[in-house]
Amino acid sequence: MHLCYLEDSGDSKNGVTITALLIEDREWAAVLEAWLGGRRAIHRDFGVVKHSEIHANELFKGRGRYCASAEEDRGFGTAKRAAAARILLTWMARAQFAIVTFGTADVSKPRAYARAIARLEDWATENDTYLLVFYDGQQGLARPDEEVTADRSRELWERAIRDAKPYRSVHRDLPIENRRVIEDPVMQDSRYSQLVQAADLIAYGAYHRHKQDHPEIWGNRSRVTSDAIVAYMKLANHWPTDSDHGIIWLD
Repeated sequence: MHLCYLEDSGDSKNGVTITALLIEDREWAAVLEAWLGGRRAIHRDFGVVKHSEIHANELFKGRGRYCASAEEDRGFGTAKRAAAARILLTWMARAQFAIVTFGTADVSKPRAYARAIARLEDWATENDTYLLVFYDGQQGLARPDEEVTADRSRELWERAIRDAKPYRSVHRDLPIENRRVIEDPVMQDSRYSQLVQAADLIAYGAYHRHKQDHPEIWGNRSRVTSDAIVAYMKLANHWPTDSDHGIIWLD
């Protein structure tokens, strides 16, 4: 069986990419340990707090607080943030896993998700394995510093169930007699999952790599983040050989 961590990227006007981080169950601990080795390295080099959430969009755009002190945060500028991303994916590349990104001009995330799941079903069949899917989303949990009333707790839980419905439906529409994607998607808030954060960093780099080569799809209104691409390229040995730098365009 493989664990599959999914993360989306793209833009609201031109399309969606869905990146899959595919880890065989027996390799899960080694992959996590490789990522955590990168976390320890950027903590040592730049003071990035080990439990801070690595969110690619914020990381590369100079947003978010990653260090323990305001002084360290002020010093964690563009060059160091780019270096941190490279370090994380360089460490991660030492482990055994596969990554693939599916892209579509359809701007609907649920529809893009459904198409990605269909292709992952084919991948699992070809590799005689099964997939348990984790997708970045709300779990019904409050932020650690939030004071939660019973009403607020119920609201968070109901919202999480409602937001996950389109993705549950994709799984439940698969024919049960031969499906390879098992169970409902496990919605995993990136704040609490190191490997969802890893998938987010990879997905952001994959999107910008494709955007760099295909302005006819993505347009020129927003800038390509070259630092994200450089970090993403550290994982080239983990891409499918028949892909466009790890990306498979579905349209």
